Amino acid sequence: MIPFVMQLKISQIASVDIIKKKVIILLDEYDTPMQEAYLHGYWREFTAFIRNFFNATFKTNPYLERAVLTGITRVSKESVFSDLNNLNVVTTSSTEYETSFGFTEEEVFQALEDLKMGGQKELV
Repeated sequence: MIPFVMQLKISQIASVDIIKKKVIILLDEYDTPMQEAYLHGYWREFTAFIRNFFNATFKTNPYLERAVLTGITRVSKESVFSDLNNLNVVTTSSTEYETSFGFTEEEVFQALEDLKMGGQKELV
């Protein structure tokens, strides 16, 4: 059986060879396996794997254009992410993409009106 990281690398090489563009990796809920490892007692083994995985996938990968990791656990640059030196941490309170995600106050108030809940504006 081919290790997962190697499978990922092979698929990226094939993608770059076929479409002539570097790949974008979207890793949703990156932190779920981390939480499981912590809760079930295999944190040390998991962190060894994930450091190698992150390094091969996100740091030393010549086929990578960019990557997006999503999760609910805050990324700490001193943890398993310490090898990654180009992290841009964006949270729900970050202003960097505030015009791209979420709802404006006007949109929220309009939705309340549409739902016949206009009297709830002060609570929101």
